[in-house]
Amino acid sequence: MNIAKNSFIQLSKLNDVKGRIDYITNPERQENLYATYETVQRSFWKSLAMENQQDFQKSGSVGKCIEARELIIALPESFIKYQPEKLLKIFTEKFKQKYGVECVSALHHNKKNKLPYSFDFW
Repeated sequence: MNIAKNSFIQLSKLNDVKGRIDYITNPERQENLYATYETVQRSFWKSLAMENQQDFQKSGSVGKCIEARELIIALPESFIKYQPEKLLKIFTEKFKQKYGVECVSALHHNKKNKLPYSFDFW
């Protein structure tokens, strides 16, 4: 499999989903933010986090509770020609349809690595 230059996919476990959503979707905290999209109201994430924390405590597990997962995808440079809002909505809705999960997504430019778009969602 050939992987294009400057492309990657990263999966992370989140133990503070509300904080991460605020960070990645807040234009005051993300200077290179182009668009955000949500398939569900923000209150859903608060409820999900609480439910996961309760289940984690009941299970007697040790360590940190995983409230959600974050997937970061570096998009091909050619995608910069598309409208950010439309591009993000299409990606997010397709992901939700395929995997049956609610999502919050953000499309931003990674200034450090000079990638045109990075697609973050939960």
